[in-house]
Amino acid sequence: MNNKYKLIKFFLVFPLFLSLNSFTNNDSIEVGQVWKLNVRSSASMNGSGEVLYQIASDAYYTHRARIFDDWDVFSVVDSRDLVRLRKGYEIEVTEKLYSNEVLKVKLLDGRYKGRFYYAIADDLTKKYSLEEKEEENEDS
Repeated sequence: MNNKYKLIKFFLVFPLFLSLNSFTNNDSIEVGQVWKLNVRSSASMNGSGEVLYQIASDAYYTHRARIFDDWDVFSVVDSRDLVRLRKGYEIEVTEKLYSNEVLKVKLLDGRYKGRFYYAIADDLTKKYSLEEKEEENEDS
């Protein structure tokens, strides 16, 4: 009988540990990190390319539309408020917004280099790779 309770307790507690892992995934994005776009993307207005948003609320509403699959209510974004990226472009995370769902980033490549835009955190983890910072040696 005691083993039966241990087994039940295990099955009740085990899913909690699995769900805690999903909460820790967003902590991998930190301010100051540089991420490089590693999926195929085109900067042309035609086709499906990766974008950065000029307005933070556009990024947030697009993220919510993806979650709730309700594009009519949540996401109306003017295409003139988007910046299209090419493969290999790098961005630097400067700030986390909207409960870490939207990131303020600085574009490090392209025509709009040095300007600040907004990205969806889920896109960053799926479509970008983290660039390792090179340690500068003061001896040389």
